[in-house]
Amino acid sequence: MSTVTPSTANGAQSHRRLQSVVSALLEHGTMSRTELAELTGYSQSSMTGSIRKLMRLGHVIETGRGRSTGGRRRTMLEFDRRSVLLMLVSVDSGHLVARQVDLAGTVHVQVRRRLDPDQPLASVLNAIDALQGVAETPSTCAVISLPGVVSAEGDVSLAPALGQPTDRRIQDVVAEASGLHTIGENDVNLLALGEAMGGAAKDVSDFGLIFVGDGIGGALVLDGRVHRGVSGSAGEIGFLPWSGALSSGGSAVGPLESDWSVSALRVKAEQIGIDADDAHVVEALETSDAPEARALLDAATDAWAYAGVVLTCVINPGRIVFAGDAAHLSAASRAALSAKVLAGSPSPIEICFAELGENAIVSGAIAHLQNAPWIFLPEDEERPDTTRTTTEAGAEPPSYPQT
Repeated sequence: MSTVTPSTANGAQSHRRLQSVVSALLEHGTMSRTELAELTGYSQSSMTGSIRKLMRLGHVIETGRGRSTGGRRRTMLEFDRRSVLLMLVSVDSGHLVARQVDLAGTVHVQVRRRLDPDQPLASVLNAIDALQGVAETPSTCAVISLPGVVSAEGDVSLAPALGQPTDRRIQDVVAEASGLHTIGENDVNLLALGEAMGGAAKDVSDFGLIFVGDGIGGALVLDGRVHRGVSGSAGEIGFLPWSGALSSGGSAVGPLESDWSVSALRVKAEQIGIDADDAHVVEALETSDAPEARALLDAATDAWAYAGVVLTCVINPGRIVFAGDAAHLSAASRAALSAKVLAGSPSPIEICFAELGENAIVSGAIAHLQNAPWIFLPEDEERPDTTRTTTEAGAEPPSYPQT
């Protein structure tokens, strides 16, 4: 039986207070000590040590005096977003992209390396070594964007882009190789967080995002939080039945994804004589004069609309956001896709398309970190497991303790 000593309890309380101050400043911007105290529920005197510590670490700076409210003008505090350098590793069309980005969204350096599906861990290590070799300043922490189902324990399953399952979690490999505290997150969830932070869903708290690319995936944001389900597999719409086919147990690719991902669409295009790589297959179909091309694109948007209708039936969100290659459709094709979703939906729904492109992953990782500041704060005896995927911390808004 473990015993919690007063010093341990005080340390845990101090660390929670430190995180609350960071989360508040990141979410609300420049504030006075009085405003911080009102927002977090802590007294100004109890936060003095936390603020001083954050200033010593270079995370918090004083930005001058605020407007007078009749008394002494208050000193304003701001979190310096340039003080945290995030190493972000993501998978993109058979490659690993490793970036170093600060919390202001500035990408300091980026490298791209081929992903060997037979040796995915070696590919990850190669990308990390390359990034660390060219970065002028060491990174502070790491996030890995994972394609596939991410369980509550941080394990990745059913991710064909990463090759055969390995006996080690990829984020554990990243933590060991980089020496950084590391968290992992599903890539489509990060896209949704990014679009919610400053893109197509910044003004709503409930929406569904449908990503069409090498795979087909979804993310559900309810009351401002990514909903992951019991095992982390909520939103795996690629496994929806299609043309009467059900997903077979253990399969890494579901029926809808198998038929209507961009990779599958390219194969179908080649069968009707249209040669295009994955990155341009939608454009090739839209610009072709062949009636077969129009019919194929129409069938693809039928499938993507079906995924949207399912989401509206199940979660009744205020908005559906189409991302990935679906966001590259022409205005006419976008209108046709939207009309199909609206026609099949039992209630009114707003349809829009992702705005941030590949920058959504960066924005999503920043949003994830904003609500999991422990990853870049100093060690504490009550610190969470540093290599475990924090499935909830990155999606929920900050929780401010009340005294």
